[in-house]
Amino acid sequence: MTHIIKANKRLGKPLTARNVTIWLIDYYSIARGNELSLYWGLPYWVDNYEAIRMWVENLMQQPRPAGRTLGDVRMMFEEQLPI
Repeated sequence: MTHIIKANKRLGKPLTARNVTIWLIDYYSIARGNELSLYWGLPYWVDNYEAIRMWVENLMQQPRPAGRTLGDVRMMFEEQLPI
């Protein structure tokens, strides 16, 4: 699986979809509901956390451009928010 960024330099391990999802949820203080998943056109039973994980996993399956950072991923995610 292609990773969003090369590695977490502090830990020396690649970032996982789970870790990036948790970081985005914390960064944007996203609630558990399903408003975001509905905004993205997902079924009503998909909650926001699962929708974000799906978005991250989809991103990780795409080829990673050289130099992409976690900050770049955050900005890409922010463009998907209904704000």
